[in-house]
Amino acid sequence: MATKAWLAALVHGGLWLGALAAADARAAPVFVEAPCDIPIVNDAVRERLRCGTVSVPRDSARPDDGTFELAVVVKRSAAPTPGATPILFLHGGPGGQQVPYMGLGATDFTPGHDVIAFDMRGGGRTGPALCSGMAAALFESFRIALRGDDPMPARNAALDTCMDELATAGYKPEHFGSVRNVEDAESIRQALGIERWAVYGTSYGTTVGAEYLARHPEAIESLVLDSLYPPDAYVHTVREAQGRAIGRLLDECAADATCAARFPGLDRAKADAALSSFATDPLPFHLGRERYVADERAVRSALYTLFYTEATARSVPWFVDAIVRRDGDAIAAALGAPLLVGDAFADAGVAMPGLLGTDCRDRARHHAPHAGPGPNWMDMFLGIPNGACRDLPLGTVPGLPVGTAVPVLVLSAGYDGFQPDGEAVAAAIGPAATAYLLPRAAHSVRGAGECPRGIVSAFINEPSKTPDTTCIAEMTAPPFVLDVRPMPAVVALGASANGGRPPAGALVAAAGLALLLVAGFVVPATLWLWRRLGRQPAAPGARGVRALAVGGGLLGVVGAVLPVAGTMQAHPGMMGFGLEPTLALGLWAIPVGGALAGLALGLALRKRQWGVALAALGGVVAVVGVFALGLVPWG
Repeated sequence: MATKAWLAALVHGGLWLGALAAADARAAPVFVEAPCDIPIVNDAVRERLRCGTVSVPRDSARPDDGTFELAVVVKRSAAPTPGATPILFLHGGPGGQQVPYMGLGATDFTPGHDVIAFDMRGGGRTGPALCSGMAAALFESFRIALRGDDPMPARNAALDTCMDELATAGYKPEHFGSVRNVEDAESIRQALGIERWAVYGTSYGTTVGAEYLARHPEAIESLVLDSLYPPDAYVHTVREAQGRAIGRLLDECAADATCAARFPGLDRAKADAALSSFATDPLPFHLGRERYVADERAVRSALYTLFYTEATARSVPWFVDAIVRRDGDAIAAALGAPLLVGDAFADAGVAMPGLLGTDCRDRARHHAPHAGPGPNWMDMFLGIPNGACRDLPLGTVPGLPVGTAVPVLVLSAGYDGFQPDGEAVAAAIGPAATAYLLPRAAHSVRGAGECPRGIVSAFINEPSKTPDTTCIAEMTAPPFVLDVRPMPAVVALGASANGGRPPAGALVAAAGLALLLVAGFVVPATLWLWRRLGRQPAAPGARGVRALAVGGGLLGVVGAVLPVAGTMQAHPGMMGFGLEPTLALGLWAIPVGGALAGLALGLALRKRQWGVALAALGGVVAVVGVFALGLVPWG
């Protein structure tokens, strides 16, 4: 009996242990592979990708709350180095995404290393796909403000609608925040069977990376913090952060003989005073025949976008000179961007559940009344009103990995209009952290060229070794933008071609330019080929009329393409304002070409040459379109 009882106990105990093991196995995170339905540059890259999801609880303490299905992509190295540590890429935001971009590059992030990325809670393919109308509503509120009306009712209504959507779908404040994103990163590491990895965070990703190292140093071999979004104590006000970047660019302008001669006496003090003055005395500007006004928020929002690339940052002296002189028309295209581009641009930005859910849980400053001078970051950047976090209480505030022994590389950009002090953050972390300032880089330092990419790669390959940074002093920047022919219509037409809502007249102009292309190439070539194959002699005078139509079409197309293409090649930083002045004269080829095509139309109708008349019609439509758009400065 004793033996039987012992055996029964053993069997029962084994079953109990087996049940526990099974429960643990069910709780263990699992990477579930799925087809890679993301843009992929070529088949060679496709073979290197593994796509899928990792299911994690919204709140581990409340399993019934549901799950997030984290979208994950593993990109294997094109030439793997044996034993190379994989890299976790943490994207910006919050509310940003990285998964859709993982198939677009053919080269390795760091040669020899695999790269893993996931879309964090509240954004990208992880979702939830809620509050989709909030970004467009906030974007519309910028238009309301530029018309001189109060945007706050629209902003508050959009915020309330988003909060209602999240609550109805069962999402709670505690489901979001950087601490949750750290837990998700750990779940992915375990699901993929990775012992340790290098972590690279850019912008908001630096918040998650720093907190991740503080909580799980055993999982991280090295950490790169590129373009910091640190704890609130290190975040400057909008006025201070932009003032620092403006001051650096104006100092460089003063050291450049040509730039200094173009903008004499321009300094940060004048820029700060001019920018602050718009809080009480808005800056007027014109788009077409309409008059608008830009307050300090609008001017600083336009300025903020210039700090995202090195080329556009070099247009800051031009921009500052215009605001000091209160010449809003010179920079009308930048100030009036919300009027020129469409909702597609707003929807392409950050996802609101990720932004609000994360920043409201992380940042104590969003819960305090905004008492300081000037706009705050959320208000300026996205139009999110003060008090947006009233229904999303503060959670566990992320911090820095103080005293860590894991090597940390901090990279800061001189042309970053948000950038805090990298050296102060590195000093707070401790001796394991090293900070470098790249004066001629913009936000997201690694994108500034081979120098920062080489520094990051060298650090990831040998984190205990100080990387060679001599290339920083040798980095160059595009020339300063010294003059621009303000052309808001050109900016608007380019924006509509990239997914924006076409402004008034743009569709007519685009149709006219397309018909000019038809007039200059397609129809004349078809007529020539038809007569050639049919061996039919041309009617008397038809050759001259056809040549007139072809010449007008070619001239119009050249006038449409060359000024824009030439400006892009001369200096990409100009395109946010208009065209390079000498190239802008080429726009006159459009109406001149249209006039020639119009003359050909009249002659063709008179001679009843219907094919040539059809070709020449494009020139007439083009002239109408150019008038409607205001593309050419008529007198």
